[in-house]
Amino acid sequence: MKRTIFTLFFILSFINFGFAQNVKSLVKKANEIQLDIWDLTDFAKDNFNNKEQLARFFYYWIGSNIEYDQQTLQKLINGTMTNQEFTRSQNEYEVFENKKGVCAGYANLFKWFMDEVDIETAIISGHIRDERNHYVELSKDDNFRHAWNAIKLNNEWILVDSTWGTSNENTTSEFYFDMKPEWAIITHYPEDSKWQLLEKPLTLEEFNKSKFIKPIWFFVGFSDIPRLMADKDYYYFVFKSNPNSEWSVNLQYSSDNINFEPIRGIEPIIQDGYTYYRFDKEQIISEEKFFKVNITQLKSKGGLYQTFEYKDVINFKI
Repeated sequence: MKRTIFTLFFILSFINFGFAQNVKSLVKKANEIQLDIWDLTDFAKDNFNNKEQLARFFYYWIGSNIEYDQQTLQKLINGTMTNQEFTRSQNEYEVFENKKGVCAGYANLFKWFMDEVDIETAIISGHIRDERNHYVELSKDDNFRHAWNAIKLNNEWILVDSTWGTSNENTTSEFYFDMKPEWAIITHYPEDSKWQLLEKPLTLEEFNKSKFIKPIWFFVGFSDIPRLMADKDYYYFVFKSNPNSEWSVNLQYSSDNINFEPIRGIEPIIQDGYTYYRFDKEQIISEEKFFKVNITQLKSKGGLYQTFEYKDVINFKI
């Protein structure tokens, strides 16, 4: 009877609140009553009959309950933990009970939940790049190996990274559930190219030449992946203009990917909804050319202006 009352309450709550907010509110309620792995699964089944809602529930639950286990990863790197011990530590039951894991554990646990609610799931292995490592070298980058998931909803595969998607931060939690394939390939390079979910998969060389972009670029209103174009005399850094005029883009250049300086003499050209940053080729003289983008928000509040800057939002080389 108690369980029936809880279920009715949560169903009514779902009707009254928005989709994502209500899923998160149910996650919060599940956290408060501290269910085991089986009861948590039953709890979700009782309150959702929609596959996407179920998938989101477990995605948000993992994001708010599982802590990244840096200590275990370091033991593996140092050789003080065997591969067998590491594999056992990333078993879905161990991750659930200990409330910690690395990417393999996150992916295993998410797959276990999806299997329990009859959602077809795959674990994808590959490499990632982030602000520490913009270019993947398969033979050297064991520390940047990663695991994530694909799930099938409405007869279509979508990409989910529960390790990177913490439900405590909207700009990440919403980005890493149902990642657009053209955005996922910015950071995630699967071993099996079919999991790029692209009509024309990228080679590793193409991946490394593409731009590393943090999710914040898209969340603040920039809607495309910028391009670098050129003619005889100029480079043009081109992106769709952000309808939110509070945001500005700062482009910098380096010859060694360490020391960056602002590019001089940029002339902004606004045309047909795009912004073109035109600048002389002459100042870009090194053989390898590295670029990065910072974005800044100038916000007015009570007659005063506040500046918010996000650094290293985009990195790329030519």
